[in-house]
Amino acid sequence: MQPADNPDKQRALRYINRPELARARLAPAFAVTTLDGQRVSMDDLQGQVVLLDFWATWCGPCREALPRMKDIARKFAGQPLVILSVSLDSDEQRWKDFIAKNGMTWPQYRDAGFNGAVAKLFSVSEIPHTFTIDSDGIVQEEHIGDASIEGQLKKLVARARESQPAKTNN
Repeated sequence: MQPADNPDKQRALRYINRPELARARLAPAFAVTTLDGQRVSMDDLQGQVVLLDFWATWCGPCREALPRMKDIARKFAGQPLVILSVSLDSDEQRWKDFIAKNGMTWPQYRDAGFNGAVAKLFSVSEIPHTFTIDSDGIVQEEHIGDASIEGQLKKLVARARESQPAKTNN
């Protein structure tokens, strides 16, 4: 018997309650600890849209895409959207300095390059590489390069808001 908060059990229950998910491209389950010490797992993000952004400080196209990512973080603040940037940098201090210098205020994680656990789960072989994951954990879009993803995010965030239970004031 698994504990109630076991991620595998939660995922299995979602499949039982919604069999159509079994045919969808569900984002692989993962858990990371971000730069600020926050634990983030795919299953904990259920009910929110996730923009998973693979990048590196040494990647020119990634640096060019940064203003767009910062704009998305600003425009969607306070909405059911989580941006998680996964860096493939090997130099931890350079990565930390880059994040601080560029005001990257959303969750940041440093994987072990293209052979890192999260990069392997998502079969990342080129960067910048983004995955747009809906509130059910289904991969909706995958882009290599600097892509305009804001329109898709707006649709998914609106749908996530509709599926959230109404908050009651006590």
